[in-house]
Amino acid sequence: MRLAAALVCLLVLSCTKSQDKAAITKYHDNGIVKPAVAIAPIIDTSSFEITWSLPEELEQLLIDRFATKGDIFLSQPSPSFLLAGTENPFGNDLSWIKKSFASNEFVLFLELVEHDIVPLKIANDPCANLFIGVRIRIIDLRGKEPKLVLQELIREKYYISKAALPFDYRKTPWGTEEYTLSPIAMAHVAIIKTIADRATDYVLLAKSRWHG
Repeated sequence: MRLAAALVCLLVLSCTKSQDKAAITKYHDNGIVKPAVAIAPIIDTSSFEITWSLPEELEQLLIDRFATKGDIFLSQPSPSFLLAGTENPFGNDLSWIKKSFASNEFVLFLELVEHDIVPLKIANDPCANLFIGVRIRIIDLRGKEPKLVLQELIREKYYISKAALPFDYRKTPWGTEEYTLSPIAMAHVAIIKTIADRATDYVLLAKSRWHG
């Protein structure tokens, strides 16, 4: 029994290390260079109140998803000045972006614009819907001028059953095992998967069409 448990632990550690390596390795196993992508700090303009930082949770999920896929190289965290809001990554002026992310080929901006739990008016069934909206923008930095690759609002609805309500997130916050099984956590994983897969597709397509 102990041997089996030890083997499981080794397998989990091996998978985790493989994912971490995929996130920091610039080359595929065949020697092809991966696109270098910076993830800017996620902007939160939603009004959802919770005891931890939703942007930090979503960013970690995003990094984990990119690591699992292993198709792109994630650079170091982007400049902290973005957190101060001195520049608008969703504005028309893109000139500042190239200088700020000079060592990258692409930069990914995300804005959490909606995160609301809306009760459903169904008799004897206190269920709800969780609405999540994320604005996504990908900028190609390889040319002389920054180029918009993708701009999209991804909005999803997730059903929360009666059995899952109410859920006390103060007692089971992000980072606990119980939280990972909660409807909000599973919704976050789902929408981040959608965002990461879509971003990867567009980055790889832009990379394949580049002629210098």
